Amino acid sequence: MTGARPAGPVADRGGALVTGATSGIGRALAVELARRGHDVLVVADRDVEDTVGELAAVGGTHEGLTVDLTTPRGVEATARRARDLGVSTVVLNAGVGVHGAYARTPLADQLRLLDLNVRSVAHLTHLLLPDLLAEGRGRVLVTASVAAEMPAPHFATYAASKAFLRSFAWSLRGELAGTGVTVTALLPGPTRTPFFREAGMERTHVGRLPKPRAASVARQAVDALVRGRPEVVTGVQGLAMLAMARVLPQPARAAFHGWFYAPVPASLAVPRPSPSRSPLR
Repeated sequence: MTGARPAGPVADRGGALVTGATSGIGRALAVELARRGHDVLVVADRDVEDTVGELAAVGGTHEGLTVDLTTPRGVEATARRARDLGVSTVVLNAGVGVHGAYARTPLADQLRLLDLNVRSVAHLTHLLLPDLLAEGRGRVLVTASVAAEMPAPHFATYAASKAFLRSFAWSLRGELAGTGVTVTALLPGPTRTPFFREAGMERTHVGRLPKPRAASVARQAVDALVRGRPEVVTGVQGLAMLAMARVLPQPARAAFHGWFYAPVPASLAVPRPSPSRSPLR
């Protein structure tokens, strides 16, 4: 391997798979794993070679795979390549959001969200777990969200998908106790990534909040992953939302979360200067 790699806690410096690795938190996770000595299999539906080039500057041997994880064929191709490379760290991060009233958003978009956020994770995990169990070692990180804690009017399918992922991660962790394979749930709070722009949410209350950078989230996530922790929540807003969810009754959770994802009225919006780097997303 070439290039300098800063030291960090790493349980296993074998190959790592990261889905949704070309943007936002996924890209930051791929970079963080590469810095800690992992060779990364970058999986996404676009911009794969750009990310592989970025990781090569860190050092190591990295590879890209362009697939559509909303299809069984894409998931199966990913599993085959991960097995070929002997991947022992699996980061299931790919996901999308669909913003708006459920009855008024395209059904195709909602079903694509479920295919990517839920079905692909269940499918890929089922294909890769037997090899990890046979080796008696492995780390799995599942990117959920603090949105998993509350119903979310205007963001219903996304929040429901993240609730599934959090429960799925905790359930698998219980099943795998004592096997050498650990599962960690990542619950990021609002983070500065392209997510909010791509979901059409820049003018919502949550879209307009200041947010931590994805690199900070990735560092915390990988620390938790390699230490085998069950869950990590990132960001002050994320911690605050989790605390609120624990004390508010369900109707109040839904009302708050609905406000959070609703557009800011034009009369209350405060103009923001153009960002010098990338917009808060």
